[in-house]
Amino acid sequence: MSRVRPEPRGESGPDRRAGADWDRKFVVFALAVLATFLLAAFLPDLVPAKARAGLAQFVHARVISVVAASPEPTDEPLGSFVPPASDRAMPSAQATPLESSSTGGGTSSSSGGTGDGTGADDGTEQGGEVVPPEATVEILEGSMAGQEAQSLVQGPSGSLELPDFRPGDDVVVEIDQQPDGTSMYTIVDRWRLPLFGTLVALLAVLAAAVAGWRGLRAIVSLALTLVLTVRLFVPLVILGWTPVPLAVAFGILITVLSFALTQGFTRPTIAAILGTSFGLLLAGILAAVVNQVSMFTPAQGSDEVVYLQQATNGSIDLSGLLLAAVIFGGLGLMNDVAISQAVTLDELHAADPQMPRLELFRRTMNVGTAHLAATVNTLVFAYLGTALPLVVLLVLQASNAGAVISLESVSVEIVRTIIGAIGIIAVVPLTTAIAARLVYRRPALRRTDGRER
Repeated sequence: MSRVRPEPRGESGPDRRAGADWDRKFVVFALAVLATFLLAAFLPDLVPAKARAGLAQFVHARVISVVAASPEPTDEPLGSFVPPASDRAMPSAQATPLESSSTGGGTSSSSGGTGDGTGADDGTEQGGEVVPPEATVEILEGSMAGQEAQSLVQGPSGSLELPDFRPGDDVVVEIDQQPDGTSMYTIVDRWRLPLFGTLVALLAVLAAAVAGWRGLRAIVSLALTLVLTVRLFVPLVILGWTPVPLAVAFGILITVLSFALTQGFTRPTIAAILGTSFGLLLAGILAAVVNQVSMFTPAQGSDEVVYLQQATNGSIDLSGLLLAAVIFGGLGLMNDVAISQAVTLDELHAADPQMPRLELFRRTMNVGTAHLAATVNTLVFAYLGTALPLVVLLVLQASNAGAVISLESVSVEIVRTIIGAIGIIAVVPLTTAIAARLVYRRPALRRTDGRER
């Protein structure tokens, strides 16, 4: 009688499948990380050099010392500066270094200043310390790395509220080329990249702790999306590609990549990809039609678009760019409701394989309609959050609500919200119907838990 040789421990069917599944997830994760790095580091810059001609350059720099203006006017130039435009100009003065405070790196009003203890010409103070109008900085990157320059001190809001810059602070310096060939340097904000790196690391740790490999793959998917947007989508728009069809195609590409990385090519993800694609097409067509009917100006109430139009000499389809923003605004929530519907239907079918297709569709739609209210609210409040200061200002300026709503800067946001909501709502029945059609197809695809059916 022959004996059946026992299978070595750890090599049984379930264990072998689990090991192969782990290996597959690790390989997918590693390939996604590698692809993101290669695209970020080696994808050629598609933006032509002439498109950047005349635009300001922003560089990473470090404050070496801070100085304040002396009370006596002088004709001596401010270091390497050319006197700036009137809206940014400081009174012509001789720079006098400030003494460092005993706490290290601070400034003191005991020396220099205007004689009244304020130091700066405009008398700006912050935290009880004088905020000087000039500083010496060292450029830390680019072709000018290692060079020092005299720089005006401003902030995100210009000279209205000057940050308390101190020696050793890492800052962002704007370099403007003047008509005579000289350069003007201005500290415009703080360098915050290390903070962002810390937050991303914290996000990755929490994602891994809560969702394991799927959480890490979601972080990589987000990074890949950002890289493709900055290095591919935006340069193609600058090169003159039509923004709306490009946004639809790009949205479908991002959907495929994100679902492939986070979920794998399962039956639910295929249904979610198809449902999201139809939703994006609907939103794109509707946005184009509404844009024509509403007769918005090319700028559509956006100051950034006006500046972009001037910077690009009208080479970009600005109306199309804002329509593309409508598509991108709803993409994430379309992905959310699509994958939720597809996975819900798949699980209901797994619980009762004999359930008729129509009943399966109806029950999944019950879940989707309950989810829709929260999803649409999320979209509305996301848009409201970005436009709230503008809405408050307009309400203060006009007592007639109808007049305020009709203003282009407000109505554009309303149109974006409604079109995004329509696209999201349409994704729910579309994805559910596609998932119900696929669930009865043979041969069966893998479920979300990896089992064959």
